[in-house]
Amino acid sequence: MNEVTFVAWLGTVTELRYQRKVEAEEPVLIARGRVEERQVDRNGSVRRCDIRLASRSDRKLASGEMKRPEVPQGRDPENETLVLDARRKAVARGLKYYFTCNMAQVVLFEVGDRPGEEDRKVRTYNLAPIRHSREVRAYEDEISVSWCAFLDDLENRLLAAEATPPSVTAEDVIVLRNALYDIADEAIDRVVAAVSSDANLARRLRDESFQAFNFDPALRPEYRADFRRDLLQMLRFGAFVVAQKLLLYRVLQDSGPKRAEPFDLDPLAIPSGSTDPTAVRSTLTHAWAHAIDRSGDFETAFLPEPLIDLVFLKPSTREELEACRVGAVWAELQRAVQSASWASISRNLVGFLYETIVEPTYRHELGQFYTREDVVDLLVAFGVRRASDFVLDPASGGGSFLWSTYRRKRDLGDTHEQALEAVWAFEITAFAAELSTITLATTDVNEPAAYPRVLLRDFFDAHPGLVTDLEIPSQVGPVKIPEKFDAVIGNPPYISYRRQTNQAKVVNTFAALPRDIALPRLSGKSDAYVWFMIHATQFLKEGARLSFVISSAVLFTDYGIPLIRFLGHHYRIVAVVDSMVERWFPDADTNAVLVMAERCGEASVRRNSVIRFVRLRRPLGTLLPPSTDPNRRQAVEDLLDAVINGDTNIEDPRMTINLVPQGDDGGLEFVAAEDGPTAEEMVADDEVGG
Repeated sequence: MNEVTFVAWLGTVTELRYQRKVEAEEPVLIARGRVEERQVDRNGSVRRCDIRLASRSDRKLASGEMKRPEVPQGRDPENETLVLDARRKAVARGLKYYFTCNMAQVVLFEVGDRPGEEDRKVRTYNLAPIRHSREVRAYEDEISVSWCAFLDDLENRLLAAEATPPSVTAEDVIVLRNALYDIADEAIDRVVAAVSSDANLARRLRDESFQAFNFDPALRPEYRADFRRDLLQMLRFGAFVVAQKLLLYRVLQDSGPKRAEPFDLDPLAIPSGSTDPTAVRSTLTHAWAHAIDRSGDFETAFLPEPLIDLVFLKPSTREELEACRVGAVWAELQRAVQSASWASISRNLVGFLYETIVEPTYRHELGQFYTREDVVDLLVAFGVRRASDFVLDPASGGGSFLWSTYRRKRDLGDTHEQALEAVWAFEITAFAAELSTITLATTDVNEPAAYPRVLLRDFFDAHPGLVTDLEIPSQVGPVKIPEKFDAVIGNPPYISYRRQTNQAKVVNTFAALPRDIALPRLSGKSDAYVWFMIHATQFLKEGARLSFVISSAVLFTDYGIPLIRFLGHHYRIVAVVDSMVERWFPDADTNAVLVMAERCGEASVRRNSVIRFVRLRRPLGTLLPPSTDPNRRQAVEDLLDAVINGDTNIEDPRMTINLVPQGDDGGLEFVAAEDGPTAEEMVADDEVGG
């Protein structure tokens, strides 16, 4: 039996194991074992990876090198050449485990985590006592059992490697989200009945929903499914408004006694047996007033109540009253909040929770996708280099980037007030702006809430030095937006041109850009993040950094070319980072890349710079310790250093790095263009687009 035939037979054994486990309703990851395709290593040599283990969706899990026991390289499965070949192919695919096999034994290895770190031999598995491939037929049953045992052990190791310890955000937010869903489900029938029969109520709710959440439901009773779905989303929004107050109340119960001016909050007890929504609402309203009075603070968090009337709508019939479980579902939410002991709102729990209650359909319409903390921290580490840096997030959402920026500035030496004074944000949605404000004000609940610089304003209505309507008690007169920032960091909305409603505003904004910012020739079919990157440029001082999550479409759409050219004309493009092993935004229509750039007015510097195109070979969650780990900050710094400074001549199991000269056009070659476009031409809805 030759190697190819043996691998094909092992593939059959692997698939039979998968089917048995599925039929037994047992968890199973490894579904396939196949003869691998040709693989070209970094030296240009063509090799074939003899066997590849994959999941049902064909995600690569591990690969192995196969030899017959009678050939020189197969006599010892730990033969140096055999192991090196297997390793090269595993590293090229971003695999953590690889193995060698000579039909008699399998040897499993784990790839080192850093360049120069030796791989670890995990274990040797005996398949059968054979010395020649012709003996395989006689030992097929024994080899089959031993191979499945090897797969069982490997699968357990793969699952353990992927199961990085969750932060409080990832672990407890699901319980809270489900409690919010239960609250909305409990109220939906009586809400549907009430809104169906009251056109004025429907109109008022639509206005309130749009103003607070930028959510514009049709609320047409004749379309029953859509009508119910829209109201259900509105109920979840309203329930969340109350949930974030419960979370803050719980946090203040823990932190109040520890503050410089200590205070205690009374226990909060929601009447679990109540069928009267107004009674539950009254209990909560009293608690919010009590928290404001005792703390002397946090009015901005406790007072806003969008969609609260909808959430606590009273039963209007005997049937609705008998079915009402309002006290039970709200008491369950309170129990979920009380079950965890948070010294602070860890990793922006409130913002994460907000973004998870938005149905995927609406998330696409609103362009709202939660940015994972690993992505956020890496981008913030690139953007924020000094405690004194002034930082802007042009579309803050739930405040994830603000949270991380504040923490980094505090780590670098800022006080609470200094950090808040230097972290600015724009947010077009009213309640998201409030969330960002709460997120910043409560990052350190042992400090006074102070006054974050979060502006309820469209980013395209702003310009450097603009006098705002934000008033800070410690300052005289309205606050002005700084003339220049040291970093603009964020994840602009993922809104395609079909859903953009502010193109006229973008035209006017770009028409007023400084003359040194040359507009690229883009069509009206560009995604919204393109406009954000261009507008952000005028807010950055020389040497300041742009640190954005954007769609990977920039690398292959028509509008991506002029955007890259624009970046090449105004920035030193330091790195463009993506992943070969995971999607950072699974719910989005497109994957994402991280752009790290530095504002640079010197054409010669830009021209002679080198862009680092980085592909991560490992999930970010495995490259960084949990957010609660005291070594996380240094680990983020180390990973960032590898991304922007790592030696490309050393094989790195974490990433591949390709260097491309930036030249005059962001690493691209272009035919000479005519004079730059006007702002109107730039957003014209022509036939060029992604």
